[in-house]
Amino acid sequence: MTQLSPPVATATASATAAPGPGGRIRSLLAMSGHPLDYVGGLRDRYGPVVRIPLGWRDMYMISDPEAAHEVLVTSHRNFAKDVMSAGRGTWAAPLEVILGNGLVTSDGTFHRKQRRLIQPMFHHERIAGYGRAFAELSDDLQSGWKDGDRLDMQVEMTELTLAIVARTLFDVSLDSDVARTIRTAVPRHEGPLRWDSLPFARHLAKLPLPGNKRFYQGRASLYAIVDQLVAERRRGDGQGADLLSLLLAARDADTGEPMDDLQVRDEAITLLMAGHETTASALAWAYHLLGNDPGARERMHAEIDEVLGDRLPTVEDLPRLVWTDAVLSEAMRLYPPILGVARRALTDFEVCGRRVPKDAFVAIVPWVVHRDPRWWPQPERFAPQRWIESPPSADPADELTGHAVRPGRPRLAYLPFGGGPRQCIGNTFSRMEGVMALATLGRHWEFDPVPGFTVDSLARITIRPRQGLPVSARRRHS
Repeated sequence: MTQLSPPVATATASATAAPGPGGRIRSLLAMSGHPLDYVGGLRDRYGPVVRIPLGWRDMYMISDPEAAHEVLVTSHRNFAKDVMSAGRGTWAAPLEVILGNGLVTSDGTFHRKQRRLIQPMFHHERIAGYGRAFAELSDDLQSGWKDGDRLDMQVEMTELTLAIVARTLFDVSLDSDVARTIRTAVPRHEGPLRWDSLPFARHLAKLPLPGNKRFYQGRASLYAIVDQLVAERRRGDGQGADLLSLLLAARDADTGEPMDDLQVRDEAITLLMAGHETTASALAWAYHLLGNDPGARERMHAEIDEVLGDRLPTVEDLPRLVWTDAVLSEAMRLYPPILGVARRALTDFEVCGRRVPKDAFVAIVPWVVHRDPRWWPQPERFAPQRWIESPPSADPADELTGHAVRPGRPRLAYLPFGGGPRQCIGNTFSRMEGVMALATLGRHWEFDPVPGFTVDSLARITIRPRQGLPVSARRRHS
């Protein structure tokens, strides 16, 4: 594979300005409308570092994997999460309006302390303990379907992942009052969250618009229900195994101090919000891709039948669900769960020979990186075999077999969960949840596209089907 010269962290005299399009209003409209098509075209036209004018600020899109590694790993302390100008020289992180000061939005020493505190809750052994819930809740969902039903898989998968996060985070069922409140209160796509990455987001968020009012009302309900759960856990014996109980029991390694209630709420809402919609979209896209590739779908069902027979999957089955895992990996390559990874440069720096100034908004867009033909031959093709080292003897290899797992591909040519010290803390949880859901639902069902319906992507914070993902459900086994 092609190897590029390494990026340089400190700007030199030889560094040149990054190229990019003109027209601030035109760029702003493109980014707020169909950003994925727009930024993909910019990479093709201008190269691995592109300056995109947005309002009164410039965004620097970096699409080279080695350059992404420089930003997210090698020089990560030279970049901050607070990329949005909040006025008077202050900065705010995207999603702070809903997530407060949780892991996704916090920065610096405080973030590192919180990460150390919370990381043990996501060790593989502990997550494996949730495997039964993943399978049982997936099985509960499919038990209500009927042969021939028309389902919106984005809605169905959101219900499933919300049920999973309600059980594992709060130890409540999806039909509980708590879960019903969470389902209706979570302000996913309203008000400030619609434009949170735009330069004037903080001003728009203050306008008395109907969407803003609904957002803040929903946020208040969500905060109230989590505060109620925190208070209940404080009154309990502290022995719960759900993630909220673990957050309350966590103690700082240096001081022995627990988190206060406000911080527990911020971290719990961060896990709630980040922990269900991203996985739901990944699963919905997987079913979209499988519906248009009967061969890949049949191979997944054959593997599920061979590994599981007539029982639910367990964590111990995961190493044998190789193709099912590859389907999820490839779905997240073509449709990454998040739109982008954003950072603010704390000093002038150079990357790929281009100069990026201090306080610049630096963005790494997985959609663009994942579809770069230098690293991904036939990048638009859904090919789970990329992730299979060696095919069964009855299935001859093609040129893409094993390509994604061969030595030489830059590590951050694939970054559905980000990268470096701030990589999504729940990546293992999400992958295990996704594979077990595909395996559980695949025991009984296959899903066909609805004729005449065009599936389009909507990219805001996550990448999801713009108008849902309708499918026809067909029962595989009685």
